[in-house]
Amino acid sequence: MFCIIDIESSGGPFGKEAMIEIAAFRYDGEEIVDQLISLVHPHRGVQPYVSKMTGITDKMLLRAPRFHEVAKRLVEITEDAVIVGHNVEFDYRMLRQEFSRLGYTFERKTLDTIKLAQELIPNLKSYGLDKMCDELGLSRTNKHRAESDARATLELFEILREKDRQKGISSFEQSILENDYLKDKINDLQRSIKHNRGLFYLHDRHGKLLYLGASDNIKASINRLFLSSSVKSLKLQEEVHNLKIEAVGNWLIAKVKRESELKEAKPPFNTLSSGKEKYGIFADKRETPPRLSLVSLEEAGKKKPWLTVSNLKAGERALRMYQRIARGKKGEEVRDILADFPDNTLFKGRGRNSAEHTVFVVREGALCGYFYYKLNDQLAHADRIEKLMTPIDREESYNQALRLGILTGEFILVKN
Repeated sequence: MFCIIDIESSGGPFGKEAMIEIAAFRYDGEEIVDQLISLVHPHRGVQPYVSKMTGITDKMLLRAPRFHEVAKRLVEITEDAVIVGHNVEFDYRMLRQEFSRLGYTFERKTLDTIKLAQELIPNLKSYGLDKMCDELGLSRTNKHRAESDARATLELFEILREKDRQKGISSFEQSILENDYLKDKINDLQRSIKHNRGLFYLHDRHGKLLYLGASDNIKASINRLFLSSSVKSLKLQEEVHNLKIEAVGNWLIAKVKRESELKEAKPPFNTLSSGKEKYGIFADKRETPPRLSLVSLEEAGKKKPWLTVSNLKAGERALRMYQRIARGKKGEEVRDILADFPDNTLFKGRGRNSAEHTVFVVREGALCGYFYYKLNDQLAHADRIEKLMTPIDREESYNQALRLGILTGEFILVKN
């Protein structure tokens, strides 16, 4: 027995979104024997881009049932069935998330039509539902609505089952076994996560480091690694055996430690970045407040930027943050933000927990180390800083990262 499901969500940060529509068709291999199609009140606003894509608005959801009102039917319609979806990891995560909010653990076997299609219909340009429907001539009357997408997924599933029979491959059962194995492995790894921000190390059963990551949401990063279907990710999923977490104060320390350890350990599943910056932010200090402009380094020639960034998106974000800060400060205060690092300067940022800060140490115009201190402690005097400080290599990329953090307000000058 199968249950073909499609879910539309409210949008928002990972783990914070909510279901706004669901379609579920219980399918015995020949016909639909039961179904559930419903809008769902999400207890939060629908993101504008979701409304634009689906046509579902907050007003439409005002009288929709809450999830707890459809939960029993979902349990019934999926009981003893394999959940089938196009990118089923998303739909299954949404189901588990909604049931978890009710204090209920929801577990079912799953099957992804994307992975099946990649195996049974190779060499397509795209395996997105829109493109596959066009390629295979499947009808969809209302794109990005749960019922229409679920019916299209069911049609695709029937085609794939037929192809599977012709090849004599029991790929469905094999996929289920693999999914259970990976699901158990993810759950085992995530149970060991005590801190969700910092560095994470994935080792094989012999203790060899396979992958080193840094994240503000380690659980989400682990999920992404295990839900990826690239050749490299599938091999990592097969070899990984355990997980180690190291809590750090913030993304800059994570960057420093990760880059240092990658150079030393060279884990096989990491890809070293070229480290080349492509854009520069230039400050015109003749104006008050100083005006910043984003220019490609190639166009800028020999002009020295105040800050360099790797891509246009990061540069535009930095400019927006600067404009927001500049609106609330005097011209002199804004100039201080853009000034070169003075010698023997300290900047503070978020610590490993709510009771501490991270302090960055700048000497001779360069970031050279950091230490942690408790909020109720007095900041260390110069003679103690040397003992507390963890030194780091003096690299321009770290200075640039510190400048970016100052610009976004994450790192603040410690005044004597």
